[in-house]
Amino acid sequence: MNNNKDQKNNKQDISSKAPQAGTQPFIQSKPILADSVDSQIKEETEGINLIPSLTKEEEFHVKTKNTLSIGSLLAIIVLVLVSICVVAFNIITKNQLTAKQKELQNIENVVNQKTDKIIANNIILNRINLYKNVKANSFSYKEVITFLRDMAGKVQGISYDTIEMSESLSFKISGNAPNLEQLARLWYLFGVNENIESIKLKSFSKTFTGASFSFDGKLVLDNFKTE
Repeated sequence: MNNNKDQKNNKQDISSKAPQAGTQPFIQSKPILADSVDSQIKEETEGINLIPSLTKEEEFHVKTKNTLSIGSLLAIIVLVLVSICVVAFNIITKNQLTAKQKELQNIENVVNQKTDKIIANNIILNRINLYKNVKANSFSYKEVITFLRDMAGKVQGISYDTIEMSESLSFKISGNAPNLEQLARLWYLFGVNENIESIKLKSFSKTFTGASFSFDGKLVLDNFKTE
């Protein structure tokens, strides 16, 4: 009897201690200290560093890499500056060349105009000089023929068959004489006359009627010039 009562009492105690449906069990937690709270806040704000620290060799490689990157950047900057300078120099040179070409073209135009004037003046001067030369060397054929005939008239029986004359007053005469004595006299008169520069008896021969002859000579031009 007593045992049954004790079992009932135990069951009632257990049922009273058991949690009721819809209620949460009470869990006793440990007390939280202030230091642990601060560390948790600090970890949440700063975060946890999961990357391991670099070694000295790795730091050296990183510094070398950064130095090379800076050097490459500086090299690129220098290359860009040099390219800009080259392009600017080419532009300036091209502009200067264009300006010089325009100046040269203007000079060529002026020279061409002056060249045309010079050519025209030279043509005029050449004509003037030609006229002066012609006038300086001009002579009267009529006076020359008259002089030669007068020379023949000074010797009896002299006659001319042909008379050839050049612009330099060189002449050739062929004709007949009554005898060799009259031919020699004509030759002498030609040689001492002031109007004759040179005279040469080229040929002579005796004929039934007398003698034939031919002279080569040259007259003094100044004595026969026309004024």
